[in-house]
Amino acid sequence: MKSRRIFSFDFIRVLAMFMIVVFHYNACWIEYQVQTEPLLFVQYANGTMGHIGVSLFFILSGASLMYSTRRGLEIRSYLKKRFLSIYPLYWITYAAFFTHFYIINRLPMTVPKSSLLLSFLGMDGYLYYKIPCYYLVGEWFVGCILILYLLFPLLRRLVLEHPRATALVTAVLYVPYLYVYPFQMENERLFFSRIPEFLFGMYFAVYFYGAGKGETKKDVPPKDPISWKAGLFSLAAFLFIFFIPVELPQLYRIMWVGASAFTALAWISQFIDWNWLARPFKAMAACSFAVFLVHHVLVPRYITPVSGAVLTLAQNWALFARYFICICAVGVVFYFLSKAAIKLISPILDRLL
Repeated sequence: MKSRRIFSFDFIRVLAMFMIVVFHYNACWIEYQVQTEPLLFVQYANGTMGHIGVSLFFILSGASLMYSTRRGLEIRSYLKKRFLSIYPLYWITYAAFFTHFYIINRLPMTVPKSSLLLSFLGMDGYLYYKIPCYYLVGEWFVGCILILYLLFPLLRRLVLEHPRATALVTAVLYVPYLYVYPFQMENERLFFSRIPEFLFGMYFAVYFYGAGKGETKKDVPPKDPISWKAGLFSLAAFLFIFFIPVELPQLYRIMWVGASAFTALAWISQFIDWNWLARPFKAMAACSFAVFLVHHVLVPRYITPVSGAVLTLAQNWALFARYFICICAVGVVFYFLSKAAIKLISPILDRLL
């Protein structure tokens, strides 16, 4: 029996996507020295808007996977679904922009063409700190989330069979890890650094939505799983970290703001879970990954023409509105192209798997 869709997940996915888009838009006009007021905000007391949006995405990924596998996890089916959720859309988007820049506009390909194999695998941006590549559409996130997807079956088993020990060991290892970080890669991008957020989402799905309790009679999540106490506490924790500087390593602060914001938004979403609102959020959430990919490339196209100019806040919002409509339109086109590609690829995967 088909389960009721969780509105809070769609709600948070859309907000996280919007935060990341706005953050990169603001960062771009700062880079091009546009004189204007930022949209919403660029930084809060302990980080940036981008930190919040990305953290929400990692937490949401863990929660969504945990809830979607509440009836059990069959490895072949799981791998097929994860493959199809990432690669067709990523390949189409990357190929379109690569063709535009390097074939139509003939930008010089100064990096060895062999690195395109990493681009094909979605790992070029993730390994960019070490290997020069043709980075285009924010692939560091793609590479990081792909690794977490591969780790999910193991993490799921640990969370369901040893929930307390898994949480304790993760916390104990995380403390020295951040203080003696041994790798060259920026610590925010290494998948080890994102495991606590990913696990938080998994625990969230288990304890608030019953994802680890087996299939219920109607197989639907609780209507209002987050209590007033939990909601208000998480909101207070978010407001504290948002307004008051805290002397902690950055990833601790990102984890704090992400977990508190995720819980608070999930609680708030319970009060607006109306059918007429759920439908558009469901549609926007479905296209959010496509918008995430295309916005990296298209934002300079809108900021470059006003480089060095002075814009009022109203003019800035008007420019952003045109930009946002554009990336949504392009994202929707790529999304539907990927759906067509999935129909072609899916039978091939069935034979291979």
